[in-house]
Amino acid sequence: MIENFKLKVFRVVADTLNYRRAADELHLTQPAVTAQIRSLEESLGITLFDRIGRDTNLTPAGITLLQYVRQIEAITNDAIAALAPFGGQEGVELSIGASHTIAVYLLPKILPRLLREWPKLRLHVIGGSTHEVLQALTAHQIGVALIEAPAYRPDLKIQAFGEDELTLIVKPDHRWAKKLVVRAAELVQEPILLREVGSGMRQFVEEYLERNGVLRQQLRTSIDINSTEGIVSAVEAGLGVGFVPYIAIDKALKLGTVKAIPLDNGPIRRELSIVLLNGPDPRGPVGQLLELLREHGANRRRIATASQGNEETRKVVVMGNGKASEPEESLPE
Repeated sequence: MIENFKLKVFRVVADTLNYRRAADELHLTQPAVTAQIRSLEESLGITLFDRIGRDTNLTPAGITLLQYVRQIEAITNDAIAALAPFGGQEGVELSIGASHTIAVYLLPKILPRLLREWPKLRLHVIGGSTHEVLQALTAHQIGVALIEAPAYRPDLKIQAFGEDELTLIVKPDHRWAKKLVVRAAELVQEPILLREVGSGMRQFVEEYLERNGVLRQQLRTSIDINSTEGIVSAVEAGLGVGFVPYIAIDKALKLGTVKAIPLDNGPIRRELSIVLLNGPDPRGPVGQLLELLREHGANRRRIATASQGNEETRKVVVMGNGKASEPEESLPE
């Protein structure tokens, strides 16, 4: 029978493909890690790693074993979580894969509540693109994936839990700062800051613009930035107007370093979704996390509905008083 500890050592070495880093993560010496792998290979009678010079790679047998080890760890964590109500919570671990906005801006608001319920829980948050976190889920590297882009995978359970808006932001002294609404056609007049080509966020913005008669070739996009924080900083510096997730600009709005401007025929909404492997509904910390996410999504929807109602009332009052909200601007031919 293979010892669980040897399988854990194997999995860490397989993930890092580096014996020194694996030793650091496992709090062992490098010779001890090498000895564990050698003992595992001898007990199985197969080679799990190819070692050529300084490079370490999995053999086909190692790749096969790694898939099963990840499944064993996932089932073990599920079992420990299911037994937690009958005793302690020792050994409970949860790996979460999340796309950038969720990992950076949403989970820090949710996880403190989860840890209050599960004080001994060990959390691992892995950020990445939608494709990367779904790949990690199917490889059993994570227990749940949280994504911002739409995904159509019949082999997975995908459930929307909330929405996020992609918001147009400008400097407070920008000429649009007092506008009640910006039309898509006006966006060709200003340098526009977007995420890098191929990102889901950029795709959502470009699809909105195309629906409203603006082609991507018409945009003045001389600067692409691969982070939300970079776009906010660039707008604050006066490099252009930008699109960022609304959830990411709470601090900037409170500090008054940027202004959010509503879009005509907007807002640009995208679903936030939970993705799980097919099977029974999760219990324990995963089940609790999903409840917290759905609760957060429901609260955000209530706030957004109330805010939208107030905005519509404000527009009616302004126009009803006979005061034009803004002069019509002639657009470039």
